[in-house]
Amino acid sequence: MSTTPADSTQDAIELMTAWSARPDGPPDLLIDCLRRHIEEGPPEIGLPAAVELIMGMTTLCGSLLVLLEEVSGISPQGTLRELALHYADA
Repeated sequence: MSTTPADSTQDAIELMTAWSARPDGPPDLLIDCLRRHIEEGPPEIGLPAAVELIMGMTTLCGSLLVLLEEVSGISPQGTLRELALHYADA
């Protein structure tokens, strides 16, 4: 289980790296990575580990939104609005 925000963000990067290896294929790597982070300790730390991973994913997503703004000039709110519209049409 992570102990710092940097650790949980590194865990999130590892999770997304596993996803990016096969974004359209079987999610075996992603599931293995997720299990390792959630089930690596006693059962009673599974929920705290999941919360830490969610917080790491939130930090990672926010960082990616900021990087995208630097490259595209589109604000994080603008990007989120575009994503919301895309998934509303799906």
